[in-house]
Amino acid sequence: MDIATVIAFVFLVAPSFVTPGPNNLMLMASGAKFGVRKTLPHMMGINVGFPVMLFLIGLGLGEGFTAYPVVKTVMKYLAAAYFLWMAWHLLGLKIGEQKIRSRPMRFFEAALFQWINPKAWAISVSFISAFVLAGEEKLMSLLLISLGCLLLGPMASFLWLYSGRQLQVFLQKTGGEKYMGAIMALLMLVAVVLFLI
Repeated sequence: MDIATVIAFVFLVAPSFVTPGPNNLMLMASGAKFGVRKTLPHMMGINVGFPVMLFLIGLGLGEGFTAYPVVKTVMKYLAAAYFLWMAWHLLGLKIGEQKIRSRPMRFFEAALFQWINPKAWAISVSFISAFVLAGEEKLMSLLLISLGCLLLGPMASFLWLYSGRQLQVFLQKTGGEKYMGAIMALLMLVAVVLFLI
């Protein structure tokens, strides 16, 4: 890849990774509820799982889903159901109180979630379309964009994770912690609406 392509890639990755989406909202909610350290495996699962998914789609897995569009629809509704379930549980969120079974998402759960995350699919397809070269250079260009995502993704993820922690601190200081669950649930519902329309 030449320097112009690398610059274009960085400028495309930055807004794609920083804008709100299922991964970022989940990191924010987890950072607020469990703190930064306990949410790190979740964050790393996203940032390893996405480049692996992108690479596999680029190798041709995405063509199978194109051949069977019903799979994409099923995945979209699975993701929506998961977020509605999360929103329901977040309504009962109180800072400092954790239910016995409550825990952050694990590394492999976050990595596997990418496969039903509509934003991850949309980004993968756009990155592959824009930067994967045809012919003999296909594999190398696919490896490079996957590596680029692996390196750049954690920076954006950490911003959302840290913002969740800061939101928790702010609400504790202002006495607004009783609204924390409702705020997080509302953000999850917004995410559901955005990727269903």
